[in-house]
Amino acid sequence: MASSFYTKLIKLEETSSTNDIAYELLKEGKIKEGTVLVSKFQKEGKGQRGSKWESECGKNILMSIVLSPDILVVNQFQINICISLALHDFSKKYFPERTKIKWPNDLLIENKKLAGILIKNIVKKDKIRYTIVGIGINVNQINFTGFYLKATSFKKLIEKEFDLLKLQKEILSCIKKRYLQLKQKDFDILRLQKEYLKHLFALNDWRNYKISNKEIKAKIVGVDEVGRILLEFKNNKIKGFALKEIAFL
Repeated sequence: MASSFYTKLIKLEETSSTNDIAYELLKEGKIKEGTVLVSKFQKEGKGQRGSKWESECGKNILMSIVLSPDILVVNQFQINICISLALHDFSKKYFPERTKIKWPNDLLIENKKLAGILIKNIVKKDKIRYTIVGIGINVNQINFTGFYLKATSFKKLIEKEFDLLKLQKEILSCIKKRYLQLKQKDFDILRLQKEYLKHLFALNDWRNYKISNKEIKAKIVGVDEVGRILLEFKNNKIKGFALKEIAFL
């Protein structure tokens, strides 16, 4: 298993989206598990909910990793947990005590977005045959517009230029470590779920959310086995929500 991680690196000057290119190459049988695609610029980089990922050319890390977790579709959120924790491992070296995971898998530093993850699963019968993990990390960009007014970057936080290749290698090392945990036969998902919750943004905090076009106060109390966020309301009732059913305010 260890030898199948990071077996091929594809460098792109510009692309629509590294996830899209990885998907097309997989369909054509031209790449396999362990392939990493990196690009200096994405014309159509995507975030959660179909939003656009803003990134200046050559200033940030934009990459996709092809994995083959071979797990049941019902357990797909285990991949989110694995990758989210890997990015948390990576970032806490630079921002100890300040890094939080925003459900389902964004990375926040002091309530501002440092990184995002977009996962696409390719399913065969009831199992996930391949997973394409798209990762965008704000590194040397300092100006953000539009929906990214609440974004931050390594350079904004530490006020110096960073070596993208060095950071990329560090990220891949962290992902490999967490991914190998996921692949172990005696994999303890409950332990990783607890670790994920420990670092979860707004856990047990009362705050406002947009649900069914209404602003409602609730608090996050957990995440269920299929990855829905669990909210507790003022009437003490708890309900799970999928990504498109809720928005943070």
